[in-house]
Amino acid sequence: MGYHLWGVTSHNEEVTEQLSLSALGEARLRPDFALPELEPTQAPGVFAEAVQTLKGTPSDAEVLRAWGDLHAACDLALQEACRFLDAEFIPSKNLDDPDFEYPFDRKLLERGIFLTVVFRYRIDAEGRLQDGEFIEWGPREGTRQIAAKYKAVRFRPATLAGHRLDAPTQIFMLLGPMWVTLMTPGKLEWAWRRANSFPESGPAWTNLAMQLAVHAPDDPRFPKALERAHALAPLSWWAATEVAWQRVLAGQYAAALMAVRPAWHRERPHPYVLETAAAALFGLGCCEEALKEQERAMGSLPKDWPQLEQERFRGKLKEYQTACVAPPAAPAPHVSAGSGPR
Repeated sequence: MGYHLWGVTSHNEEVTEQLSLSALGEARLRPDFALPELEPTQAPGVFAEAVQTLKGTPSDAEVLRAWGDLHAACDLALQEACRFLDAEFIPSKNLDDPDFEYPFDRKLLERGIFLTVVFRYRIDAEGRLQDGEFIEWGPREGTRQIAAKYKAVRFRPATLAGHRLDAPTQIFMLLGPMWVTLMTPGKLEWAWRRANSFPESGPAWTNLAMQLAVHAPDDPRFPKALERAHALAPLSWWAATEVAWQRVLAGQYAAALMAVRPAWHRERPHPYVLETAAAALFGLGCCEEALKEQERAMGSLPKDWPQLEQERFRGKLKEYQTACVAPPAAPAPHVSAGSGPR
């Protein structure tokens, strides 16, 4: 009787497979310690100091402090800091591939049951696994076997501008019978069961929100599931963008811009991130900025993007161009944000 390990991925990414949509977790690994509280005017100076520190021979503590400072500056929309993190931070990587046998009771396979395991841990500057904890788990003995396997693995530590550092990461595993393919109702039922079983799991709630977005966008529980996913995985570009889109639809333009800002200021933001930022800016009456971002969104669409979506992007750009040449009115221009989640 066979089973399939649908995917083992690290750094907060879930796999694309038959059961779960690609739930990209947190796009940029984040320090798990308190960041400095900065004023926007302080961000450029803090960024410059962090970069200067990393050009030298900093201690481990100084590298960690620079990493936190860079994230704090990026959070305040300093694009140079966000781009630096995208370019100079390399996550840890396992150097060995654990040889997995199915770790749980095979009666679970016979019953067609899928299990997820999310193992969050730290890799220190020497490449050693530290402080592991399970965010999602299966039966106790099998879960212990998985932990033992990973404790024996050798890792390449994360680096920032070439300097090793102690950083958090996580492994996602989806185990299930290879002969089972769930239809849409089964996918949704499984996603709800998973989120309810692990209410503090960002991957579980992100997966649920994505399943609802695709298969049941009119479900009245979708907005709350989306907000929960965003709260647990605040740097997930997908969750942040969909939350921001919901806020645009509700006319909450400033809140929308706040939600999408971290993803917006990445080096290569997704076209939907740019489109959402443009809609929020347009709603705030910032016509020039909205046009710029919608043009960027158009320019970043892949050539093979669905034709209907390309037309929708062009139509939105024309809508903004028409409204922005008109005499300014007292209220902000109305945004027709389109229908349904994307």
